[in-house]
Amino acid sequence: MIHAVEMRKLVFALLFLSVFVIVSTSYVYADTMQGNSMHNNMSTNGNMSGWGNMSSMNNEKMVMTVGGSIDLSTASPVLGSPSSPVTIIEFGDYQCPNCDAWFKHEESTVKTNYIDTNKAKLYFVDFPYLGPDSAIAAQATYCAEDQGKYWQFHDYLYTNQGGIQTGWASTSNLKSYASSLGLDTTQFNSCLDSGKYADRVSHNKDIGSSKNIQGTPTFFIISSAGSMQEIIGAQPASAFSTVIDQISTQPVPEFGSIASLILVISIVSIIAVSAKTRLRFIARA
Repeated sequence: MIHAVEMRKLVFALLFLSVFVIVSTSYVYADTMQGNSMHNNMSTNGNMSGWGNMSSMNNEKMVMTVGGSIDLSTASPVLGSPSSPVTIIEFGDYQCPNCDAWFKHEESTVKTNYIDTNKAKLYFVDFPYLGPDSAIAAQATYCAEDQGKYWQFHDYLYTNQGGIQTGWASTSNLKSYASSLGLDTTQFNSCLDSGKYADRVSHNKDIGSSKNIQGTPTFFIISSAGSMQEIIGAQPASAFSTVIDQISTQPVPEFGSIASLILVISIVSIIAVSAKTRLRFIARA
């Protein structure tokens, strides 16, 4: 029979291990269920597969969902507070009339009610499928981002959108827009002419294809708990309000009760083993 002192040490070791496992698992579980994104630790001075300087990349690499993840490493800079609990991901094309309609008639309401109030944040992911000018326009936004004006250029494109492949988003016109926005045109023109962000835009389109995007705009609304709903088309702001309010109030499963149950089971099991082996926790005189 195992000596009582040795058995006592074994029991305490098992109890400590149980608590350690529960605490560790609780941390991982909470991190996942709160929808915390995975962060990369790459240097801001490096380059990544021709996508340009890492200073214009998102620190947030992935947004986690119950069904998987969405890569945001090459998406737009975040619009809104990075800590906002709800994430809105828009897949769009700058030549898309429906994207333009949503931008002009609905986005401002969503921004006022949710983004400006830190209830949600927005990322734009390029899905350029309407022609060559769609891709070059997307590249231009990242050249503008190099100078801290991504969203200004994004908005300018939709504000001045013309017909599909009519030349309004040609390279020469994009350079003219940069001048209108007060960008350093020498830097911007060099960036655009070099195709610095061609691979970045292509990668974003691949992300959309992997999510079965069929047209634009397409939105994914993701809660802090990782639940996700899709909105297809230029839906009214009220449709976004309904979805955002719904997923914002969905309860996050509490790990505490689960941890407590596991701990109780562990203690009961230890007591049972102790009784069976006639273990005495107090050393006899």
